[in-house]
Amino acid sequence: MRKTPFKPVLSFLLFLCLKILFIEMGVAQNTTFIPVNVGVALDLGSDLDGKIALSCINMAVSNFYANHGDYKTRMVLTTRDSKKDVVGAAAAALDLIKNVEVQAILGPTTSMQADFIIGLGEKAQVPIISFSASSPSLTSIRSPYFFRATQNDSSQVNGIGALVQAFGWKEAVPIYMDNEYGQGIIPYLTDALQAVDAHVPYRSVISPSATDDQIAEELYKLMTMQTRVFIVHMFTSLCARLFVKAKEIGMMNGGYVWIMTDGPTVGLSTSPDPSVIDSMQGALGIKPYIPKTTELGNFRLRWKMKFQQDNADMVDAELNIYALQAYDATVALAMAIEKTGTANLGFREANVSNTSATDLENLGISQNGPNLLRALSNTSFKGLTGDFFFNNGQLQLSAFEIVNMNANGGRRIGFWMPRKGLAKTLNSIADTTSTYSTSKSSLAPVIWAGDSTSIPKGWEIPTNGKKLRIGVPSPSTFGQFVKETTDLNSNTTTVTGYSIAIFEAAVDSLPYAITYEYIPFVKPDGKFAGTYNDLVYQVYLKKYDAVVGDTTIIANRSKYVDFTLPYTESGVSMIVPIKDSRNKNAWVFLKPLTWDLWFTSFCFFVFIGFVVWVLENGINEDFQGSSSHQIGTSFWFSFSTMVFPIGSPLVADVSRAVLRVTEGDRMKEIEDAWLGTQSSCQESSTSFSSNSLSLKSFWGLFLITGIASISALMIFTTIFVYEHRAVLLQPSDLRATSWSRILVLFRILIQMNKTSSRSELNPNHIAIPGDLPQADNDDDRNPNAQQPDQEEVQNINQLVVPNQERPAATEVNHENN
Repeated sequence: MRKTPFKPVLSFLLFLCLKILFIEMGVAQNTTFIPVNVGVALDLGSDLDGKIALSCINMAVSNFYANHGDYKTRMVLTTRDSKKDVVGAAAAALDLIKNVEVQAILGPTTSMQADFIIGLGEKAQVPIISFSASSPSLTSIRSPYFFRATQNDSSQVNGIGALVQAFGWKEAVPIYMDNEYGQGIIPYLTDALQAVDAHVPYRSVISPSATDDQIAEELYKLMTMQTRVFIVHMFTSLCARLFVKAKEIGMMNGGYVWIMTDGPTVGLSTSPDPSVIDSMQGALGIKPYIPKTTELGNFRLRWKMKFQQDNADMVDAELNIYALQAYDATVALAMAIEKTGTANLGFREANVSNTSATDLENLGISQNGPNLLRALSNTSFKGLTGDFFFNNGQLQLSAFEIVNMNANGGRRIGFWMPRKGLAKTLNSIADTTSTYSTSKSSLAPVIWAGDSTSIPKGWEIPTNGKKLRIGVPSPSTFGQFVKETTDLNSNTTTVTGYSIAIFEAAVDSLPYAITYEYIPFVKPDGKFAGTYNDLVYQVYLKKYDAVVGDTTIIANRSKYVDFTLPYTESGVSMIVPIKDSRNKNAWVFLKPLTWDLWFTSFCFFVFIGFVVWVLENGINEDFQGSSSHQIGTSFWFSFSTMVFPIGSPLVADVSRAVLRVTEGDRMKEIEDAWLGTQSSCQESSTSFSSNSLSLKSFWGLFLITGIASISALMIFTTIFVYEHRAVLLQPSDLRATSWSRILVLFRILIQMNKTSSRSELNPNHIAIPGDLPQADNDDDRNPNAQQPDQEEVQNINQLVVPNQERPAATEVNHENN
């Protein structure tokens, strides 16, 4: 076995002894320094991070004045334990300002503690320098006496957003603490996710005092949801318990994505607990980048020896970024104190005339506070964490490091820079590059949760969750697309059709399982519950997760839902060259059909449209409105698409699945099953002939169509004439011709169409043109309600008799009405 050389160790010990000797000599030579009181308010007691930070502060004071023996000022530290409590921190700060009269305070540890202490510092004009209070809400206080020597949590949210965008995730759920630290980042994180077209469907809030069972209960709730991307922002201790419990219940397996903010990333990457490190394998984390320099390496070694000497029972303690920032913040304060000089170090009493004033009202005011404020704002140097300077009281940092958690704590996979985006190395993006990168190729490969190298989709349909609610039109406009069949014996409803077959084929081709159920869009009585617009809007209202059917893509609907690819338009075509010797002219398009077939087709087209209008416009609001709208609706046919919700991650997957189905062999089977088979074309030679189709080829089709249309029209006409026979059965002395009576019936039909959308029609309750009284309102004076009384006859006579003086005026009144 090779022996470890001991000469370097001896050299280092010799250097350390000489350094201590020079420090002692320097202190002995310069005994005329001016002491300056500085307070330290940290969570001590059993808190390891507080003790580590305090040791770094003490080392910063020793090292700084050892290197600057000629300085006239010396910081004298007075430490108070904030006891992990807001009240304890406030009491510590109040004691340091009022009784010790400190010129500045290093600390406190948490953002909640800082929220109150900042107010004390501003009242007494004492700078508060915190190296670990990172909540963005502290910035809104806008106190010039608060200096944040750490990163604002809001500065990292764009980096997290860049990660989400790089891997194509469309939804993310934040898991955060229910306190000032946890809540402060959420508005900024939500905005950053929305900026990259990702949504926050749910927020998971966990109490700082939550038990393991309460944590597990919240995690089980997350398992029943579709989103699989979680962003964790909480204290290190709570985050460690969260990951241990997540691993126990199976949420650290493949398919899950865990992203940590800098707080838990910094704390857990150096955790001494092997079970915690093992539980968070595959998670991603973001933290401020600290350059690895010789000075930092030497300091780590010296600090390790010093800390173990002072704390023999803590052998696994490691430096974190907050401790390094505490060191740099102490150096910055020492430099600023020397700049301000030794004058005006006292406090002046508050101008309070009330003898019963509280301690807060009697708080003195530092005479050196404004000078120290300016000096801190203008202090800059190269510290252990890099270039250290304040901009409006906020520490500036140029880059964040992205790590992939593994057995060694964390493996760097890249960087994120505010102006450059993602990069594998800091040197991979030149300073002159203006492009902002959000490509996953800018990062090293990631080993995801479950030891997987495949990028998680970020969501899935949970097998123990609810089924997707698929809305379908019932009945559909065309039965071939959506057809609903009810089995009276079992009282079950089966939904089939061309659209349903396409949807089920697309779902089968997805790489993950989806459970769903069809829900017809009907009223309790079984009738269609509204228009297609109403059906689509149910997805926006979250009553349905998706809609399948013959729905048309229109601009108004696109405001509320996302459409998949229209599968009726997809297909494959083949173009082959042929020799066409036929003459071509402006009327060649008439050649396929003979003139009598063209004319007959046009007549039937108009006739069938008229029949549809007559039968539908009294009961279907789609056939009402202006004349042009009614005519267009009568001859309108829908395209067929599917509609899950706008922004849904299913849209892209289902669209690709639809494309695979339409391009595959299964599409032919579906078309043959629901739209009928087509005979294949016979092979032909290089030349071919084609005769025009004549009326003889289609007379059977026209005969069937004509009989059906005429029958429907005759039935409707018979019912309509019978219901309004009072108009035809007028006394013979009236001077009304038969044609005039028919015109009256036609006007009654038009009036019914105009009023049908405002009230439900009643055969005996019809507003007849010419102000004809309603028969059912006159039953008490005329027992025979079907026969018009004398006033009705007079009105009808005025309307139907031509060439009299009043009809014109009556028609004007009718039009106005």
